[in-house]
Amino acid sequence: MQLTVKALKGKEANIQVSEGDTVLAVKRLVEEKLKVPVSQQRLLFRGKALADEHCLSHYSIGPGSRLNLMVKEQVAPEGNSGNNTAWKSLSVILRKHFSPADAERVLEYVQKDYERSLSLLSLDDIERLATRILHPQYSEATDLGFLD
Repeated sequence: MQLTVKALKGKEANIQVSEGDTVLAVKRLVEEKLKVPVSQQRLLFRGKALADEHCLSHYSIGPGSRLNLMVKEQVAPEGNSGNNTAWKSLSVILRKHFSPADAERVLEYVQKDYERSLSLLSLDDIERLATRILHPQYSEATDLGFLD
């Protein structure tokens, strides 16, 4: 069967699929036709987002159906620019005290440790941190465990 996939900002493609094809398979065809990476695609049918693992028949998508394509913004691999600025500043400071090679090794270690520490934070940890930042008058109570 033939489907039409229309991007919200204009481009359109006709693709040949079967009802048993998964949404992920459709996304791969869309990637070939419209040059949009699968990771940036969100397909919609009648206003409902389609899950990659489901078949087209799961959504009652038939011949001549029209899918809408939303393109997600590409995520920067290095994080936000403020974070990059902090790492650059730390690099400058480290180079004042270490050889360039040692400064680079220390910076890499600090970045890995920082990422590991962030990944270990629970929602409760983040909430306590936010409370301390937004309501400093309560920080002593949270330090003592009264608001935990």
